[in-house]
Amino acid sequence: MSVFGRTGCASTVRPGDDMEVRGMRAARFFQGRAVLDIGAGDGRMTLVIASLAREVVAIDPDAEAIARARRAFRERGLDHVRFRVAPAQRPGVGRERFDTAIFSWSL
Repeated sequence: MSVFGRTGCASTVRPGDDMEVRGMRAARFFQGRAVLDIGAGDGRMTLVIASLAREVVAIDPDAEAIARARRAFRERGLDHVRFRVAPAQRPGVGRERFDTAIFSWSL
């Protein structure tokens, strides 16, 4: 499976990643901003957000998915993105501040 493959039941109904951002007209919320990506999984949407954002912190409770995302982003040289293993209820961001938070296809 590709790191950014479309698997799982929601994957069959959700739009393509870039189409999701365009459909929400959301680029304006990410452009040059600090973004918290909640439920990031393997970084599917994080990759789209990272192309726009100044900084991204991506969290997910799935340690294996976060490990895959870290490897993939490191290979791409995307050093303005940080991944953390954490649930949405306890994101572990302390006093960090974000301009935008996204919780996409995570339920």
